Amino acid sequence: MAHPAGTALRPPPPTAATCEPAGDNRLIAGVVVVAAMLTGGRWLSHMQVGPLYIGDILLAAAFLHALWLIPLSGKRQQRIHGPGIALGLLLLVTGAQLLTVHGDLRTAARDAAPFVYAAIAYLAASGYQRVSERGRQRTVRLLHGALVLHLAWMTVATLAPAYVATLPEVGRTRIFEIRTDFDVAVLGVLAGLSILRIRRGRVWLHASLAAAALVTGLAQVNRAGLFSCCACVLVATLFRAGKNGRITPRAVLLSATALLTLVVALPMSPAGQRLLALSTDTTAAPELVQNAHGTTHARLFAWERVVTYTLDDPSRTAVGVGFGPDFLQESDGDLPIGRGMGVRSPHNYLLTVFARLGLVGLVLVVSTLTSLLLITIRTIRRGPPDELTSVCVLLVISLLIVALLGVILESPFGAAPFFWAAGILLAGDRSRRSQLRRKPEQKTLVSSSRKVMV
Repeated sequence: MAHPAGTALRPPPPTAATCEPAGDNRLIAGVVVVAAMLTGGRWLSHMQVGPLYIGDILLAAAFLHALWLIPLSGKRQQRIHGPGIALGLLLLVTGAQLLTVHGDLRTAARDAAPFVYAAIAYLAASGYQRVSERGRQRTVRLLHGALVLHLAWMTVATLAPAYVATLPEVGRTRIFEIRTDFDVAVLGVLAGLSILRIRRGRVWLHASLAAAALVTGLAQVNRAGLFSCCACVLVATLFRAGKNGRITPRAVLLSATALLTLVVALPMSPAGQRLLALSTDTTAAPELVQNAHGTTHARLFAWERVVTYTLDDPSRTAVGVGFGPDFLQESDGDLPIGRGMGVRSPHNYLLTVFARLGLVGLVLVVSTLTSLLLITIRTIRRGPPDELTSVCVLLVISLLIVALLGVILESPFGAAPFFWAAGILLAGDRSRRSQLRRKPEQKTLVSSSRKVMV
Protein backbone atom coordinates (compact mmCIF):
# COMPACT_ATOMS: atom_id res chain seq x y z
CA MET A 1 0.00 0.00 0.00
CA ALA A 2 1.37 3.46 -0.92
CA HIS A 3 1.80 6.15 1.70
CA PRO A 4 1.22 9.85 1.18
CA ALA A 5 4.25 12.01 0.67
CA GLY A 6 5.73 13.52 3.80
CA THR A 7 4.55 10.72 6.02
CA ALA A 8 6.60 7.97 7.60
CA LEU A 9 5.84 4.54 8.78
CA ARG A 10 5.11 4.48 12.50
CA PRO A 11 6.15 1.43 14.47
CA PRO A 12 3.37 -0.37 16.30
CA PRO A 13 2.94 0.57 19.95
CA PRO A 14 4.91 -1.61 22.33
CA THR A 15 3.00 -4.42 23.97
CA ALA A 16 3.51 -6.19 27.27
CA ALA A 17 5.31 -8.96 25.44
CA THR A 18 7.86 -6.56 23.95
CA CYS A 19 8.31 -4.47 27.08
CA GLU A 20 9.00 -7.34 29.46
CA PRO A 21 11.80 -9.78 28.85
CA ALA A 22 11.16 -13.49 28.96
CA GLY A 23 11.07 -14.90 32.44
CA ASP A 24 9.60 -11.83 34.12
CA ASN A 25 6.79 -13.97 35.50
CA ARG A 26 9.21 -15.96 37.58
CA LEU A 27 9.20 -15.80 41.36
CA ILE A 28 11.38 -13.19 43.05
CA ALA A 29 14.83 -14.63 43.66
CA GLY A 30 15.36 -16.05 47.13
CA VAL A 31 11.69 -16.47 47.97
CA VAL A 32 11.98 -20.28 48.12
CA VAL A 33 14.44 -20.18 51.01
CA VAL A 34 12.32 -17.51 52.72
CA ALA A 35 9.18 -19.62 52.35
CA ALA A 36 11.02 -22.65 53.73
CA MET A 37 12.27 -20.74 56.77
CA LEU A 38 8.83 -19.25 57.44
CA THR A 39 7.23 -22.68 57.16
CA GLY A 40 9.42 -24.62 59.56
CA GLY A 41 11.46 -22.02 61.41
CA ARG A 42 14.12 -23.35 63.72
CA TRP A 43 13.48 -27.07 63.37
CA LEU A 44 13.50 -26.96 59.57
CA SER A 45 16.68 -24.88 59.47
CA HIS A 46 18.46 -27.63 61.49
CA MET A 47 17.89 -30.23 58.76
CA GLN A 48 21.14 -31.20 57.09
CA VAL A 49 22.25 -32.70 53.80
CA GLY A 50 25.69 -34.02 54.64
CA PRO A 51 27.64 -31.28 56.45
CA LEU A 52 25.44 -28.48 55.07
CA TYR A 53 22.19 -27.14 56.48
CA ILE A 54 19.16 -26.93 54.22
CA GLY A 55 18.96 -23.13 54.51
CA ASP A 56 22.53 -22.70 53.31
CA ILE A 57 21.90 -25.07 50.39
CA LEU A 58 18.80 -23.16 49.32
CA LEU A 59 20.60 -19.82 49.61
CA ALA A 60 23.53 -21.04 47.53
CA ALA A 61 21.13 -22.41 44.92
CA ALA A 62 19.26 -19.08 44.81
CA PHE A 63 22.46 -17.09 44.19
CA LEU A 64 23.73 -19.53 41.56
CA HIS A 65 20.38 -19.47 39.80
CA ALA A 66 20.34 -15.66 39.77
CA LEU A 67 23.89 -15.55 38.35
CA TRP A 68 22.95 -18.08 35.68
CA LEU A 69 19.96 -15.97 34.61
CA ILE A 70 21.90 -12.70 34.23
CA PRO A 71 23.30 -13.48 30.72
CA LEU A 72 19.88 -14.77 29.64
CA SER A 73 17.91 -11.77 30.79
CA GLY A 74 19.34 -9.39 28.21
CA LYS A 75 19.88 -5.68 28.72
CA ARG A 76 17.33 -3.77 30.69
CA GLN A 77 16.33 -0.24 29.85
CA GLN A 78 15.40 0.56 33.43
CA ARG A 79 17.95 0.99 36.14
CA ILE A 80 18.13 -1.71 38.79
CA HIS A 81 18.40 -0.15 42.25
CA GLY A 82 20.16 -1.91 45.10
CA PRO A 83 19.14 -1.88 48.76
CA GLY A 84 21.54 0.94 49.57
CA ILE A 85 25.16 1.56 50.46
CA ALA A 86 24.83 0.74 54.17
CA LEU A 87 24.23 -2.96 53.61
CA GLY A 88 27.05 -3.08 51.05
CA LEU A 89 29.46 -1.53 53.54
CA LEU A 90 28.26 -3.97 56.21
CA LEU A 91 29.20 -6.86 53.93
CA LEU A 92 32.59 -5.27 53.22
CA VAL A 93 33.30 -4.81 56.94
CA THR A 94 32.29 -8.43 57.53
CA GLY A 95 34.65 -9.61 54.80
CA ALA A 96 37.49 -7.51 56.21
CA GLN A 97 36.98 -9.01 59.67
CA LEU A 98 36.99 -12.53 58.24
CA LEU A 99 40.38 -11.87 56.60
CA THR A 100 41.91 -11.15 60.02
CA VAL A 101 40.62 -14.32 61.71
CA HIS A 102 43.15 -16.32 63.70
CA GLY A 103 42.12 -19.63 65.18
CA ASP A 104 39.09 -21.81 64.56
CA LEU A 105 37.83 -20.86 61.11
CA ARG A 106 34.64 -22.89 61.52
CA THR A 107 33.63 -20.96 64.64
CA ALA A 108 34.50 -17.66 62.96
CA ALA A 109 32.42 -18.58 59.92
CA ARG A 110 29.47 -19.41 62.18
CA ASP A 111 29.79 -16.03 63.91
CA ALA A 112 30.02 -14.21 60.57
CA ALA A 113 27.11 -16.04 58.93
CA PRO A 114 24.39 -13.74 60.34
CA PHE A 115 26.08 -10.75 58.70
CA VAL A 116 26.73 -12.58 55.43
CA TYR A 117 22.99 -13.34 55.23
CA ALA A 118 22.50 -9.62 54.52
CA ALA A 119 23.62 -10.39 50.95
CA ILE A 120 20.18 -11.85 50.27
CA ALA A 121 18.89 -8.26 50.29
CA TYR A 122 20.72 -7.66 46.99
CA LEU A 123 19.24 -10.83 45.55
CA ALA A 124 15.73 -9.78 46.52
CA ALA A 125 16.19 -6.17 45.37
CA SER A 126 17.31 -7.21 41.90
CA GLY A 127 14.63 -9.87 41.54
CA TYR A 128 11.89 -7.56 42.75
CA GLN A 129 12.61 -4.99 40.03
CA ARG A 130 13.06 -7.55 37.26
CA VAL A 131 9.86 -9.55 37.69
CA SER A 132 6.43 -8.54 36.43
CA GLU A 133 3.36 -7.91 38.52
CA ARG A 134 2.30 -11.49 37.91
CA GLY A 135 5.62 -12.70 39.28
CA ARG A 136 5.12 -10.62 42.41
CA GLN A 137 1.64 -12.04 42.89
CA ARG A 138 3.00 -15.57 42.56
CA THR A 139 5.63 -14.70 45.15
CA VAL A 140 2.94 -13.52 47.58
CA ARG A 141 0.95 -16.71 47.02
CA LEU A 142 3.98 -18.83 47.89
CA LEU A 143 4.64 -16.80 51.06
CA HIS A 144 0.98 -16.97 52.07
CA GLY A 145 1.03 -20.74 51.61
CA ALA A 146 4.14 -20.97 53.79
CA LEU A 147 2.47 -18.89 56.53
CA VAL A 148 -0.64 -21.11 56.45
CA LEU A 149 1.48 -24.28 56.67
CA HIS A 150 3.31 -22.74 59.61
CA LEU A 151 -0.01 -22.08 61.34
CA ALA A 152 -1.10 -25.67 60.68
CA TRP A 153 1.84 -27.36 62.40
CA MET A 154 1.85 -24.73 65.16
CA THR A 155 -1.76 -25.64 65.91
CA VAL A 156 -0.85 -29.34 66.06
CA ALA A 157 2.12 -28.64 68.32
CA THR A 158 0.01 -26.48 70.63
CA LEU A 159 -2.92 -28.90 70.92
CA ALA A 160 -0.91 -32.15 70.94
CA PRO A 161 2.50 -31.61 72.61
CA ALA A 162 2.67 -35.29 73.55
CA TYR A 163 2.52 -36.23 69.88
CA VAL A 164 5.30 -33.76 69.01
CA ALA A 165 7.49 -35.36 71.70
CA THR A 166 7.40 -38.61 69.72
CA LEU A 167 8.61 -37.05 66.45
CA PRO A 168 12.23 -37.47 65.24
CA GLU A 169 14.94 -35.14 66.44
CA VAL A 170 16.66 -32.69 64.09
CA GLY A 171 19.99 -31.58 65.49
CA ARG A 172 19.37 -30.04 68.87
CA THR A 173 15.66 -29.64 68.24
CA ARG A 174 12.72 -31.78 67.13
CA ILE A 175 10.28 -31.69 64.22
CA PHE A 176 7.35 -29.37 65.06
CA GLU A 177 9.16 -28.10 68.16
CA ILE A 178 8.06 -24.51 68.81
CA ARG A 179 10.59 -21.69 69.04
CA THR A 180 8.13 -19.34 70.73
CA ASP A 181 9.58 -15.92 69.91
CA PHE A 182 10.13 -16.55 66.20
CA ASP A 183 7.08 -18.74 65.61
CA VAL A 184 4.70 -16.33 67.33
CA ALA A 185 6.18 -13.46 65.31
CA VAL A 186 5.45 -15.40 62.09
CA LEU A 187 1.88 -15.97 63.28
CA GLY A 188 1.60 -12.21 63.68
CA VAL A 189 2.60 -11.75 60.03
CA LEU A 190 -0.18 -14.13 58.94
CA ALA A 191 -2.67 -12.33 61.17
CA GLY A 192 -1.72 -8.96 59.68
CA LEU A 193 -1.88 -10.22 56.11
CA SER A 194 -5.26 -11.86 56.76
CA ILE A 195 -6.62 -8.58 58.16
CA LEU A 196 -5.54 -6.83 54.97
CA ARG A 197 -7.12 -9.54 52.80
CA ILE A 198 -10.53 -9.30 54.46
CA ARG A 199 -11.44 -6.46 52.11
CA ARG A 200 -10.63 -8.58 49.06
CA GLY A 201 -13.47 -11.06 49.54
CA ARG A 202 -13.71 -14.37 51.40
CA VAL A 203 -14.27 -12.45 54.60
CA TRP A 204 -14.88 -15.50 56.76
CA LEU A 205 -11.80 -17.33 55.45
CA HIS A 206 -9.37 -14.51 56.14
CA ALA A 207 -11.06 -13.53 59.40
CA SER A 208 -10.81 -17.15 60.55
CA LEU A 209 -7.11 -17.29 59.62
CA ALA A 210 -6.42 -14.06 61.50
CA ALA A 211 -8.30 -15.31 64.57
CA ALA A 212 -6.59 -18.72 64.48
CA ALA A 213 -3.14 -17.14 64.16
CA LEU A 214 -3.76 -14.74 67.07
CA VAL A 215 -5.28 -17.40 69.33
CA THR A 216 -2.39 -19.79 68.65
CA GLY A 217 0.12 -17.00 69.25
CA LEU A 218 -1.49 -15.90 72.50
CA ALA A 219 -1.40 -19.50 73.72
CA GLN A 220 2.42 -19.38 73.76
CA VAL A 221 4.36 -18.01 76.71
CA ASN A 222 6.53 -15.35 75.09
CA ARG A 223 6.43 -11.60 75.56
CA ALA A 224 8.54 -10.64 72.53
CA GLY A 225 6.32 -12.69 70.23
CA LEU A 226 3.27 -11.05 71.80
CA PHE A 227 4.69 -7.60 71.03
CA SER A 228 5.26 -8.70 67.42
CA CYS A 229 1.68 -9.95 67.07
CA CYS A 230 0.28 -6.70 68.42
CA ALA A 231 2.57 -4.67 66.14
CA CYS A 232 1.46 -6.64 63.07
CA VAL A 233 -2.22 -6.11 63.92
CA LEU A 234 -1.61 -2.39 64.44
CA VAL A 235 0.39 -1.99 61.20
CA ALA A 236 -2.23 -3.88 59.18
CA THR A 237 -4.96 -1.71 60.67
CA LEU A 238 -3.00 1.44 59.82
CA PHE A 239 -2.47 0.20 56.27
CA ARG A 240 -6.21 -0.09 55.87
CA ALA A 241 -6.74 3.25 57.59
CA GLY A 242 -4.21 5.42 55.82
CA LYS A 243 -5.15 7.13 52.58
CA ASN A 244 -3.12 10.11 51.42
CA GLY A 245 -2.23 10.83 55.04
CA ARG A 246 -5.89 10.80 56.20
CA ILE A 247 -7.64 8.43 58.58
CA THR A 248 -11.32 7.74 58.01
CA PRO A 249 -13.92 7.25 60.79
CA ARG A 250 -14.31 3.63 59.68
CA ALA A 251 -10.59 3.10 60.13
CA VAL A 252 -10.72 4.61 63.63
CA LEU A 253 -13.56 2.22 64.55
CA LEU A 254 -11.63 -0.73 63.10
CA SER A 255 -8.46 0.21 64.98
CA ALA A 256 -10.33 0.67 68.24
CA THR A 257 -12.06 -2.70 67.84
CA ALA A 258 -8.79 -4.51 67.13
CA LEU A 259 -6.99 -2.91 70.07
CA LEU A 260 -9.95 -3.51 72.43
CA THR A 261 -10.02 -7.17 71.44
CA LEU A 262 -6.33 -7.53 72.19
CA VAL A 263 -6.66 -5.72 75.53
CA VAL A 264 -9.48 -8.03 76.58
CA ALA A 265 -7.75 -11.19 75.35
CA LEU A 266 -4.27 -10.47 76.70
CA PRO A 267 -4.90 -11.02 80.44
CA MET A 268 -6.47 -14.41 79.68
CA SER A 269 -3.54 -15.68 77.58
CA PRO A 270 -0.28 -17.27 78.82
CA ALA A 271 1.73 -14.62 76.98
CA GLY A 272 -0.35 -11.87 78.58
CA GLN A 273 0.07 -13.42 82.01
CA ARG A 274 3.83 -13.43 81.54
CA LEU A 275 3.74 -9.79 80.48
CA LEU A 276 1.57 -8.81 83.45
CA ALA A 277 3.94 -10.68 85.74
CA LEU A 278 6.44 -7.85 85.30
CA SER A 279 4.21 -5.39 87.13
CA THR A 280 4.34 -5.04 90.90
CA ASP A 281 0.58 -5.40 91.33
CA THR A 282 -0.38 -8.58 89.52
CA THR A 283 -2.59 -11.60 89.95
CA ALA A 284 -0.23 -13.91 88.06
CA ALA A 285 1.07 -17.08 89.66
CA PRO A 286 4.13 -16.59 91.93
CA GLU A 287 6.30 -18.96 89.87
CA LEU A 288 5.36 -17.07 86.69
CA VAL A 289 6.29 -13.77 88.33
CA GLN A 290 9.61 -15.16 89.48
CA ASN A 291 10.39 -16.60 86.05
CA ALA A 292 9.46 -13.39 84.22
CA HIS A 293 11.56 -11.19 86.50
CA GLY A 294 14.44 -13.66 86.34
CA THR A 295 14.51 -13.60 82.56
CA THR A 296 14.38 -9.80 82.48
CA HIS A 297 17.17 -9.39 85.02
CA ALA A 298 19.34 -11.97 83.25
CA ARG A 299 19.07 -10.13 79.94
CA LEU A 300 19.72 -6.72 81.48
CA PHE A 301 22.77 -8.12 83.28
CA ALA A 302 24.11 -9.67 80.06
CA TRP A 303 23.51 -6.48 78.10
CA GLU A 304 25.30 -4.35 80.68
CA ARG A 305 28.30 -6.69 80.77
CA VAL A 306 28.60 -6.81 76.97
CA VAL A 307 28.42 -3.02 76.60
CA THR A 308 30.98 -2.48 79.38
CA TYR A 309 33.33 -5.09 77.91
CA THR A 310 33.13 -3.56 74.43
CA LEU A 311 33.66 -0.01 75.65
CA ASP A 312 36.62 -0.93 77.88
CA ASP A 313 38.96 -1.18 74.89
CA PRO A 314 39.12 1.54 72.18
CA SER A 315 39.83 -1.04 69.47
CA ARG A 316 36.82 -3.16 70.48
CA THR A 317 34.69 -0.03 70.60
CA ALA A 318 35.66 0.98 67.08
CA VAL A 319 35.68 -2.32 65.17
CA GLY A 320 34.52 -4.95 67.69
CA VAL A 321 36.07 -8.27 68.63
CA GLY A 322 35.53 -9.72 65.18
CA PHE A 323 34.53 -13.33 64.55
CA GLY A 324 35.74 -16.26 66.61
CA PRO A 325 36.08 -14.84 70.14
CA ASP A 326 33.24 -15.64 72.55
CA PHE A 327 32.63 -12.08 73.76
CA LEU A 328 29.66 -13.17 75.85
CA GLN A 329 31.79 -15.51 77.94
CA GLU A 330 34.78 -13.15 78.09
CA SER A 331 32.50 -10.40 79.45
CA ASP A 332 30.80 -12.83 81.91
CA GLY A 333 27.52 -11.89 80.29
CA ASP A 334 26.63 -15.55 79.89
CA LEU A 335 26.59 -16.24 83.65
CA PRO A 336 22.87 -15.48 84.15
CA ILE A 337 21.92 -16.89 80.74
CA GLY A 338 23.73 -20.19 81.21
CA ARG A 339 27.46 -20.82 80.74
CA GLY A 340 28.30 -23.93 78.83
CA MET A 341 24.98 -24.03 76.96
CA GLY A 342 26.45 -22.81 73.66
CA VAL A 343 24.88 -19.34 73.84
CA ARG A 344 27.04 -16.79 71.98
CA SER A 345 24.61 -13.88 71.73
CA PRO A 346 23.26 -11.52 74.42
CA HIS A 347 19.69 -11.85 73.06
CA ASN A 348 19.81 -8.47 71.39
CA TYR A 349 20.81 -8.08 67.74
CA LEU A 350 22.13 -4.53 68.08
CA LEU A 351 24.40 -5.53 70.97
CA THR A 352 25.66 -8.50 68.94
CA VAL A 353 26.53 -6.12 66.09
CA PHE A 354 28.22 -3.70 68.49
CA ALA A 355 30.33 -6.43 70.10
CA ARG A 356 31.31 -8.10 66.81
CA LEU A 357 31.78 -5.07 64.53
CA GLY A 358 32.00 -2.13 66.93
CA LEU A 359 30.62 1.32 66.25
CA VAL A 360 31.38 0.93 62.54
CA GLY A 361 28.99 -1.98 62.15
CA LEU A 362 26.45 -0.56 64.58
CA VAL A 363 26.15 2.71 62.64
CA LEU A 364 25.59 0.82 59.38
CA VAL A 365 22.92 -1.46 60.88
CA VAL A 366 21.12 1.35 62.70
CA SER A 367 21.05 3.48 59.52
CA THR A 368 19.50 0.54 57.63
CA LEU A 369 16.88 -0.04 60.33
CA THR A 370 16.08 3.67 60.42
CA SER A 371 15.53 3.67 56.66
CA LEU A 372 13.18 0.69 56.99
CA LEU A 373 11.14 2.40 59.71
CA LEU A 374 10.88 5.58 57.62
CA ILE A 375 9.75 3.51 54.63
CA THR A 376 7.08 1.92 56.81
CA ILE A 377 5.81 5.35 57.90
CA ARG A 378 5.70 6.61 54.31
CA THR A 379 3.92 3.45 53.21
CA ILE A 380 1.26 3.92 55.88
CA ARG A 381 0.69 7.51 54.80
CA ARG A 382 0.31 6.58 51.13
CA GLY A 383 -2.55 4.23 51.92
CA PRO A 384 -3.03 0.50 51.39
CA PRO A 385 0.07 -0.82 49.57
CA ASP A 386 0.28 -3.85 47.32
CA GLU A 387 0.35 -7.22 49.06
CA LEU A 388 4.05 -7.87 48.54
CA THR A 389 4.99 -4.57 50.17
CA SER A 390 2.56 -5.32 53.01
CA VAL A 391 4.12 -8.73 53.65
CA CYS A 392 7.64 -7.27 53.60
CA VAL A 393 6.73 -4.53 56.07
CA LEU A 394 5.07 -7.03 58.40
CA LEU A 395 8.10 -9.33 58.23
CA VAL A 396 10.56 -6.53 58.97
CA ILE A 397 8.56 -5.10 61.89
CA SER A 398 7.71 -8.47 63.41
CA LEU A 399 11.18 -10.00 63.19
CA LEU A 400 12.92 -6.80 64.31
CA ILE A 401 10.94 -6.75 67.56
CA VAL A 402 11.82 -10.32 68.53
CA ALA A 403 15.42 -9.77 67.37
CA LEU A 404 15.83 -7.05 70.00
CA LEU A 405 14.84 -9.55 72.72
CA GLY A 406 16.19 -12.83 71.38
CA VAL A 407 18.57 -14.65 69.06
CA ILE A 408 16.68 -14.27 65.77
CA LEU A 409 18.70 -12.37 63.18
CA GLU A 410 21.76 -14.32 64.27
CA SER A 411 20.05 -17.44 62.89
CA PRO A 412 19.24 -18.34 59.26
CA PHE A 413 15.52 -18.84 59.89
CA GLY A 414 15.23 -15.22 61.02
CA ALA A 415 17.97 -13.49 59.02
CA ALA A 416 16.94 -14.81 55.58
CA PRO A 417 13.30 -13.59 55.70
CA PHE A 418 14.28 -10.29 57.35
CA PHE A 419 16.99 -9.25 54.90
CA TRP A 420 15.01 -10.54 51.91
CA ALA A 421 12.05 -8.34 52.89
CA ALA A 422 14.38 -5.43 53.72
CA GLY A 423 16.00 -5.64 50.28
CA ILE A 424 12.62 -5.36 48.55
CA LEU A 425 11.52 -2.40 50.68
CA LEU A 426 14.79 -0.50 50.31
CA ALA A 427 15.06 -1.08 46.56
CA GLY A 428 11.39 -0.28 46.01
CA ASP A 429 11.73 2.99 47.90
CA ARG A 430 14.84 4.00 45.95
CA SER A 431 13.14 3.14 42.67
CA ARG A 432 10.04 5.15 43.62
CA ARG A 433 12.08 8.22 44.57
CA SER A 434 14.07 7.94 41.34
CA GLN A 435 10.84 7.94 39.33
CA LEU A 436 9.59 11.01 41.20
CA ARG A 437 12.82 12.85 40.38
CA ARG A 438 12.50 11.96 36.70
CA LYS A 439 8.95 13.26 36.40
CA PRO A 440 9.86 16.98 36.67
CA GLU A 441 12.64 16.41 34.13
CA GLN A 442 10.21 14.76 31.73
CA LYS A 443 7.74 17.63 32.15
CA THR A 444 10.51 20.11 31.41
CA LEU A 445 11.49 18.24 28.25
CA VAL A 446 7.89 18.09 27.04
CA SER A 447 7.40 21.80 27.70
CA SER A 448 10.62 22.65 25.83
CA SER A 449 9.63 20.52 22.83
CA ARG A 450 6.24 22.26 22.65
CA LYS A 451 7.91 25.66 22.63
CA VAL A 452 10.19 24.56 19.78
CA MET A 453 7.22 23.32 17.78
CA VAL A 454 5.43 26.60 18.25
